[in-house]
Amino acid sequence: MPKIISRDNKGIADFQLWQEFQAGSDIAYATIYRDNVSFLYSYGLKLIKDKELIKDCIQELFVEIWNSKHKLGRVKSIKSYLFKSIRRKLIAESVKQRKRSMPLDLKPNFLKVLVTPSIEFDMIERQCFDQQCQKLKKALEKLTDRQKEIIHLKYYTQLSYEEIAEIMSLSKKGTYKLMGRSICFLRKYMGAILFLALLLQF
Repeated sequence: MPKIISRDNKGIADFQLWQEFQAGSDIAYATIYRDNVSFLYSYGLKLIKDKELIKDCIQELFVEIWNSKHKLGRVKSIKSYLFKSIRRKLIAESVKQRKRSMPLDLKPNFLKVLVTPSIEFDMIERQCFDQQCQKLKKALEKLTDRQKEIIHLKYYTQLSYEEIAEIMSLSKKGTYKLMGRSICFLRKYMGAILFLALLLQF
């Protein structure tokens, strides 16, 4: 009989939570959903604009993992596992819709990350002078889609480089290189002071 996991026990190790979930614990399943659903939705918005499709894919993902819980392998990081899964699902569903010639509000280049900074950058905008904020926006617009994605995963979602590498299908070395180029550009374009403010707000 699976043990009951307290909803207040946020420090529970991923492997234990996943183990309880695979054993059939409704509470463990609910905990996984509660702790990750908002992050998955926010990440989905970095890939496509279709909010309803994102919501549907998240619900489908959680139904699928529940139905196949006994067949799933061990998971080191639940968050990175879910991020990789939702990324794959969103891409697959978007491709299906495009093939059916259905209108889909996708950004240019298919996986273009939002040019306008989202909530994490709104915090900075409220504290910066208008001129600094405009400079930040211009810097973000100049990042590539992959650079925007890795910045979001690292600083907003706070994933490790190993987890990001798995999600973005990169080697660990490639992940460091991509992040290094992104940070180097932001630091050079915005200046040390504004760049520091960006990292602190993340």
